[in-house]
Amino acid sequence: VFKIGDAKDVWDKRDRATEVIFTSVEKFQRSKSNGLSKRRPKQGSANMIDSDKTRSRMAKRERILTNLQLSSLPGIATFTDRAVIGMLKTFAGIHRDETLRKRWRDDIRLTYGVGSFHVEMIFGMNAGWAVEGAVGSDYKIDATYLSPHVNMASRMMSATRQYKVTILFSQAIEELMSDQARAKLRHIDTVTVKGSSVQQRIFTYDARHEGVDFFLFNRPDEQADMDSEMYSANIWNTDQDLRQMRQHISAEFEDEFILGRNAYLAGNWDAAFRHLEKADEIMVETIIESGYLGSSGNGDESDVEDDSQSELGDGPSKALMAYIKREGLRDRGRLVAPKAWGGYRPLTSK
Repeated sequence: VFKIGDAKDVWDKRDRATEVIFTSVEKFQRSKSNGLSKRRPKQGSANMIDSDKTRSRMAKRERILTNLQLSSLPGIATFTDRAVIGMLKTFAGIHRDETLRKRWRDDIRLTYGVGSFHVEMIFGMNAGWAVEGAVGSDYKIDATYLSPHVNMASRMMSATRQYKVTILFSQAIEELMSDQARAKLRHIDTVTVKGSSVQQRIFTYDARHEGVDFFLFNRPDEQADMDSEMYSANIWNTDQDLRQMRQHISAEFEDEFILGRNAYLAGNWDAAFRHLEKADEIMVETIIESGYLGSSGNGDESDVEDDSQSELGDGPSKALMAYIKREGLRDRGRLVAPKAWGGYRPLTSK
């Protein structure tokens, strides 16, 4: 969807990244091998010692790879930016595609017995290592990827439903992006996810398709390839798709949400609720006054969704307010955070 770069550039960066990752591991293995050759154990204990040394080497290598700072890899900011843009362009493409928007919606094979049908996608992103392996049977084999970092990406995707957003990024992704890209992200909460005790900030890129004519911003594949090859971080300020999908975000809303989020994390829940409620109201007013209610793509008014199906307002603000009302205590008419509040909350769903 959005090319990472031309072939030579990709291979050069891969070679440099490989050198950064594995040079320290190889040096460690050589030093251990030399040390073992100097110390000859007794025959009876040789197998046991060799087994212990092997486990030690494997544990050391795992620690090296686990502690590797991805930010040290050459070209990682551009690589991460492009990965995120690829997902956002996919979001725009879904709501630009005539077949997905209209033909599938009216296809009786999909709508019979269930009413209106439309295609949506949600995205979760995390950064880290993974082990690739084959799974399946003699009839069909697929590649699968296993690691705690893959699990975290899955948790991010699942959490989009709680916050009513299209895409969620882990803190690891945000830290790798360019400054121009990070300026467009919104820190919506600080959490721990199921199966992990690590506190981390989570982010979204505010993407809304209602009221956006993505059809108008369609480009030939040749033009898209050319824009990709001329990539610069300024694309976050100039690309029409990226700008229009967050046209409902105003500076007033951002300021109010930040006040509410910071008060919520600090445990000042009464003030947090007021600011978040105000932020939600600002977004509703912006959407209504600017006409971002529902028409999208090619000016087809039949795409306008019923307000009951398309919630107005801000999903993260509503999610934080719901949590405050559910978990908060009442003290003389004020909402108070629990005494054990530590500035983060657990996400219990997978």
